[in-house]
Amino acid sequence: MESTQATPFRLRSFEDCQISTPLVVKMLLGRGFAPSRQEYSDLEQGLWAGDRPMDAFVDAAFRSGQAGLHWKQFHHALATGSPAPSPELQMLLDSARKPPFVPDWELADRAALFIHRTGTLATDVLRDMALMGGYLMAAFNQTLVMTGDLEKGAASRLANTSHWWLKVTDVQSNSPVQAGFEATLRVRWIHAMVRRNLQNHPDWQASKYGLPINQVDMAATYLGFSFVMLLGLRKCGIHVSKENSNAVMHLWKIIAWQMGVNEEWLVDTEAQAAVKLRQYVMTHSRPDETTYKLAKALSDEPLTREYASFSPFRRRLAWLSHMSSSSWLLGPSTLARLGLSSPIGPWLKPIELAPRAASFYLHSTHSSLERRMTKKGREAQIRAVEEIHFDQKDVKKGSHPAATAAG
Repeated sequence: MESTQATPFRLRSFEDCQISTPLVVKMLLGRGFAPSRQEYSDLEQGLWAGDRPMDAFVDAAFRSGQAGLHWKQFHHALATGSPAPSPELQMLLDSARKPPFVPDWELADRAALFIHRTGTLATDVLRDMALMGGYLMAAFNQTLVMTGDLEKGAASRLANTSHWWLKVTDVQSNSPVQAGFEATLRVRWIHAMVRRNLQNHPDWQASKYGLPINQVDMAATYLGFSFVMLLGLRKCGIHVSKENSNAVMHLWKIIAWQMGVNEEWLVDTEAQAAVKLRQYVMTHSRPDETTYKLAKALSDEPLTREYASFSPFRRRLAWLSHMSSSSWLLGPSTLARLGLSSPIGPWLKPIELAPRAASFYLHSTHSSLERRMTKKGREAQIRAVEEIHFDQKDVKKGSHPAATAAG
């Protein structure tokens, strides 16, 4: 591994980071986007920071010469909540189970139910805005390049992330021994394995990218699932109340901590998230060839799906729908920076805006209607995930986003 003393080349100079912020935005956020000297130093250090508890466990497992046994103990402790046989594993589990803030599980459940009510809008926003737009951050893509995932099918990467997302957005799923908690810790373990492998790989350019799957990139990923999702939902006509906004941000704060994001990178509000995410963008270079390849692969993913009937027609319709969705959510100019364009422009989502907003509001006026919308919305999300065509052999157990949403 290269020296961690120098600033990775991907981080712009402090002077270049001193961007101006429109006055209206500055008033809404309570500050500008430009980082202070301390925040800039934090960004620099964050590019060299991994996941200390999980990295320590993985290192100890390899040093023991019985790594396989340690993995079995890890999965057993996750599933049962039983005491860990090694101090490194126990320290990891204690850290994940006891965040430095008090989790509000009722608020987290409120967030999950709100997400359910948004139905396939949530999955569309995450796919067509957060994931697609994330490919513009070229430094993210390097993990995919080095692990060989750049050439693999977009469908399997999308499926991995989507199945994990379904688990962590379920009600009462993220407390210890529950399905979401287990899935997240397993993803975190995979991240540590990838980090260990790549940081010692002769082709990894540490002087340019810093540490693989570092704190800055993990934090940016978590804000994609929370803050960017909320932005996209609003752009699709969904009213997000302050209460629901706070709930969603809190749910993902819990998940991010369990995923290994350090406390200093966690946020409570959308305003804080907006500033952080804008600063993270300053740690990335311009889009490159990996950007175009990954964006093209994701855009073509609907064309690989299997349907029970009228497959050619439904594939083409799904492709057009997602392209139009990305054009609306990201904007035609941003889509062009990804090397893509929508044949029908961004107009499908605007056509849906008024009826979608009216339906969401009306269903929110009565508890029985809201329960029905919640149930139907979740069922639609599950169908949307199942609709993705992928080879089951390619879906890694517990796999997830340092190489997908962060890609």
